[in-house]
Amino acid sequence: MRIAAVPDGPVERLGLLLNKLPTPIGEAMFAMPVARCLQVAQRTGILAALAEGPREPGELAEHLGLQAAGTARLLDVIATLGHVRQNPDGRYEMTKSGRPWLDPRSDTYLGDFLADTAEYWDWYARLEDLVRDGTHAELHGKEADDPYWQSYIRGQYQLARLSSAEVAKALPLAKGAHSILDVAGAHGEYSMALCRRHEGLRATIVDLPGSAAVGEKIVAENGMSDRVRHLVGDMFEVDYDGHYDGALCFNIIHHLSPEQMRTLFARIRAVLRPGAPFAVLDLYDRPAGERANTASILGLFFHLTSGADTYTVEEVSRWLGETGYGKADVKSFRTLPDLRLLIAKAV
Repeated sequence: MRIAAVPDGPVERLGLLLNKLPTPIGEAMFAMPVARCLQVAQRTGILAALAEGPREPGELAEHLGLQAAGTARLLDVIATLGHVRQNPDGRYEMTKSGRPWLDPRSDTYLGDFLADTAEYWDWYARLEDLVRDGTHAELHGKEADDPYWQSYIRGQYQLARLSSAEVAKALPLAKGAHSILDVAGAHGEYSMALCRRHEGLRATIVDLPGSAAVGEKIVAENGMSDRVRHLVGDMFEVDYDGHYDGALCFNIIHHLSPEQMRTLFARIRAVLRPGAPFAVLDLYDRPAGERANTASILGLFFHLTSGADTYTVEEVSRWLGETGYGKADVKSFRTLPDLRLLIAKAV
C-alpha cells in the first residue's frame, strides 16, 4: 500500500501507521525516514519546485535531474505530514499549511534551516560513542571557507526572524542608547531587530570568520551595513573595540563550560557601561526533580555537538552575579517556547 493512500489528515495518517507497531519500533522506523525525506526534498529542489506549482512525479524528476521512482516514493512520505498533497490528477503540490515554512517567497521561510539539519545525520551517528566513552562532535571547528557555514548561518537567521522583534522589545535599553555588543551574533538578526526598534543604535557583532562572512552578507541584504558591523575573531580573544550600552549573548552558553562562561561574562562586563543590560538567551536545564520534556532533545544535541551542557537558570544567574552583574530577570516568549532570556544589568 502506498503511504499516501492512508486516510486524510497528516497527523492521523502517520498515527495510523505508528499504531500498527509497538510504540518504540514505530518511532524508530518512521522518525528516521520522515526526517531524511524532508531534508532530501529540500536539498534536491523538490520543495522549491512544488512551491511554484503542481507537478507530476515523473515531470518533477526530469525537471530536477532526479530518478522518477525514488522521487515518487519520497513525495508519498512527505505527503503523510501534510506539507504536500497529491491531487486527483496525480500531480503533487505544496499545501497551504506548508507554504509559510517551505515556500522561498515566504517571510517565514525555513528552507535553509531544514537543509542544514542534514548535517545532524553524521553527528547523531556518533551518539553511541558519546554514551559509551564521552566522544563528541565539534560543529564550530570547520574551516572558514567550508560550505557548511552558509547553510548553518542562513538557517539560524531564518529561525531568528520568527522571534527577533519580540526579543528586541523585551531588552530594556536606556533611552538614547547608541551601541550594542552582540557576542557570537553571526547572522545579526537580533542586532538588526534592535536597530530597527531604536533609532540611532549601532551594533557590533563578534564571531568566527566563517560565521561573520555569511553574517555580513545577510546584514548587507537587509540594507543595514551602516548600522551593524562584524568583528572577526574568537570571542575569548578579540578586542571588543569600545564600550557599550548593552550586550547580547544568544544561543552559545550551552557550548561552554562554567569556567568559560564566567570568563566570557567578565570580558563582556569590562566593556559595558554601568547599568547597561546584558541579555543571555538560551535553552536552560530543567530544575532538579522536574520531569524531562521535549527540550531534553535539544539538551542532548548540545552535549553531542560540543561536549558541554545546558545549565539551570539559577546556575547562570549565580555566575552573572559573580562576574559583575545584578539580579537577573527571566523572560519567556511565545515565539521561543523552550528558551528563556536572562537580563542582568552591569553594576
